[in-house]
Amino acid sequence: MRRQNVIGLVVAKLRFERKWTQEILAARVQCQGVDVSRDMLANIESGRTKVTDEQVVGLQRAFGVRIILLFPKAVQELDEKFAERENVRPLKRHRQRKP
Repeated sequence: MRRQNVIGLVVAKLRFERKWTQEILAARVQCQGVDVSRDMLANIESGRTKVTDEQVVGLQRAFGVRIILLFPKAVQELDEKFAERENVRPLKRHRQRKP
């Protein structure tokens, strides 16, 4: 079976390092305003389900880490290489015109 997300294994690792149960992590994510059950979390960790943007942010806040740290090392390394490139400039924010 092909994994449905790339962050599940890292989520499980971070949870294990903190000695949190899935119930505790689910409660912490819920405290961030994201509806996640223990069963949903188990499916995320095992890669059986996709992860929404809202869930990623909830997990990031629950763990208190930068979002990039939820991703595997290979993705983190690619992100670092991208950031180091000379021609990479921050995206400009477009101002909304006043009517």
